[in-house]
Amino acid sequence: MIEAVFEKKSGNLVSALLQGHAEYSKGKYDLVCSAVSAVSQSTVIGITEVLKLDLDYSIDDGLLSFSLESMKKEDILKCQVLVETMLLALKSMEINFSKYISVKVKEV
Repeated sequence: MIEAVFEKKSGNLVSALLQGHAEYSKGKYDLVCSAVSAVSQSTVIGITEVLKLDLDYSIDDGLLSFSLESMKKEDILKCQVLVETMLLALKSMEINFSKYISVKVKEV
């Protein structure tokens, strides 16, 4: 199962940690893992390549994490549309694939 945990601070999403594998299919290609990877990596690309902001992130097999907490408040605000969109996309996946992905938001 993929576990996605977002942290919210003062009304803004400030970090995300996604870990695990969906194991939706036994074969080489996993629809749920692929969708989660595409959405989450697109968010990182949007922040780093479109907004041109330095992002503290890590991507590895079965892991994607990032934190906005070291950014200036104005840059955190710029990222909110992208991170909120990522959260909503993952929550949408959770509705249809709840055995394979769990999404939580923690207030910190």
